[in-house]
Amino acid sequence: MDTQTDILRRGLDAAWQAVLGASAIADLHLGPRQITRSAARRISGRLRQIETIVRRLILVLALQVRLQPASPRPAGPVTHPDTAAAPDDITVAEFPHLSRRRLKLLPARRRFEAAPEFPAPGLRPAGPVSPLKLMARIAALHTVISDPDAHALRLARSLRRMRKSGEPRPVIAPAESTYRLSPELGAIATLLPTHINAAFDTWERSG
Repeated sequence: MDTQTDILRRGLDAAWQAVLGASAIADLHLGPRQITRSAARRISGRLRQIETIVRRLILVLALQVRLQPASPRPAGPVTHPDTAAAPDDITVAEFPHLSRRRLKLLPARRRFEAAPEFPAPGLRPAGPVSPLKLMARIAALHTVISDPDAHALRLARSLRRMRKSGEPRPVIAPAESTYRLSPELGAIATLLPTHINAAFDTWERSG
């Protein structure tokens, strides 16, 4: 394992620790039926930042993949889309059945991740909320972090298709404020945009 790959693995480990920290805000590992709306907003904000970092870490791994010519794909096992597994590290109480959710690794068009939207003006709803969507996002992160090589390979294939079809390179925005992150994860998050944009300098020439 080279130095860069080792740093990326440590980044993924640190990202998962950040996920656990976000989950602990409302003890999601205990499987609550409802949590306060303010806690849900805090957890959602933390998860959004971690999701961006994980996407970028997987992207760097994908850019290192040397793809072979495409071959026919064998039929995979039958899956059941109505449930999603809970993260192994937070199963003090089992998560209820969750809607399966995947962490999107590809951009819709030009941007690699959309900028946060400002809420519409008006009165905010009040009262407790269900944490199921947050739990599903945690499960999706766990799926990617626990098997980064498989996700990097799939992303590398998608990037190759984008490049061959003449689509513009993904745009990577600067890192957000990292003061809520650990020093290690914050340092990695800050360096990722420059590293990725440098790797994309040959996008148009390598199609």
